[in-house]
Amino acid sequence: MVEAWKSIVEKKRAALASAIPKEWVTPELKEDMISKGFVKTRDYLDTILPKEEIEITSKTIPELSKLISTNELSAVQVTKAFTHRAMLAHQILGCCSEIFVDQALNRAAELDETFKETGKTVGALHGIPISLKDQVDLAQIPSSIGYVSLANQKKTQNALLADKLLEQGAVFFAKTCVPMAMMAPETASNLYPYNYSAANINLSSGGSSGGEGSLIAAGGARAGFGPDIGGSIRIPATYNGLFAIKPSVGRGSYLRVSNSYEAQESIPSVIGPLAQTLEEVEFMMETVVGAKCWLDDPKVLPLEWRKYVIPDKVKIGVWFDSGDVEPMPAITRVLGEVFEDLSQAPGVEVVKVQWPDHSRLIKALFNVFGADGGKEILDECKKSGEPVHDLLDYLVGSKSPQPALDINGWWNLCQEVYRIKQIYLHFWKDNGLDAIVAPVMAS
Repeated sequence: MVEAWKSIVEKKRAALASAIPKEWVTPELKEDMISKGFVKTRDYLDTILPKEEIEITSKTIPELSKLISTNELSAVQVTKAFTHRAMLAHQILGCCSEIFVDQALNRAAELDETFKETGKTVGALHGIPISLKDQVDLAQIPSSIGYVSLANQKKTQNALLADKLLEQGAVFFAKTCVPMAMMAPETASNLYPYNYSAANINLSSGGSSGGEGSLIAAGGARAGFGPDIGGSIRIPATYNGLFAIKPSVGRGSYLRVSNSYEAQESIPSVIGPLAQTLEEVEFMMETVVGAKCWLDDPKVLPLEWRKYVIPDKVKIGVWFDSGDVEPMPAITRVLGEVFEDLSQAPGVEVVKVQWPDHSRLIKALFNVFGADGGKEILDECKKSGEPVHDLLDYLVGSKSPQPALDINGWWNLCQEVYRIKQIYLHFWKDNGLDAIVAPVMAS
């Protein structure tokens, strides 16, 4: 007899597969890609997609926005090109957790009709397909966040971020995979299969925004959004060869974004864009900040968009090694090359730096992650009967760092985090640093 949770998984995966338009379903697509010697999904897709769709998906968001605003491209054309590519990418990489292409094409048609009637676009993202990490709530679509128990629980409202993007004309067509509870630097769960990198099919997409990173890197979207607390934007961006930013706390809205440990605010999670170019990261951040989410979300700081002006002289620190985990030789080699290049750059002072009390920081981070002794994760798994995924063994299992803290223990831990933040602030200030270059991961 099939366990109840496995039955839910089978039905969910079948429903996801059936959501792909039939004309875009290609059996053994991944096998064909590998047999032809490709490791980079984008390169392979460029050999099988129509030329006109490749031309559309190769343009940046500002370029697409201009072409749509001058009626050289329609929202339907752009949406069809990206969704077609995204569905092929998903069949190779396993990057999508929810698919709703029909809704996307209907919205694109409505946007085209609005443009026809008014002669104007509704905003900077008019007709641009944008992907969203599974966490970002959309009405009538689940945010499973890697749990079988949440696989079919539809949300009743959009996240504030989603509403603001819709106001600018964005077209949503898919949500992307995350690991269980978003608490792993790889992307896999009991609900969905392992998610591979679009930059190299043999490697991990990273996590927790792995589905988002691999979909964008394959060209299935130009940009998308994902939250980050311990690397969830930065790791997938690196593993997939993308640009991204983990913004400062309070810069973007987390309102109605599903999350694990939602009330944990000692080390807050933040939400930011991943994109194919640095220009698009800046474009998306400016668009989000310009939406003035602080008028609806009290946790967003009321700061207008400010164009950063690079000073004539900058001081950059290069951090080679944490002292407890040595990076792989290739990473150390590249950091050395960066250090030498920066040393020759006019107006740049480059120095080697070492984080203060790094092991203390890591200990505090994992103590925060495990403050409830894994209770939330265990309780959510009990609802469906699914086991805790192996990726979370460090947090819930034999490697779990600590039992649940009592209230006084939690207050003491929060105070420790605050002390560490002060140490790092003074480290930046006392060293006069403008930026630090560092490995994203040791591997």
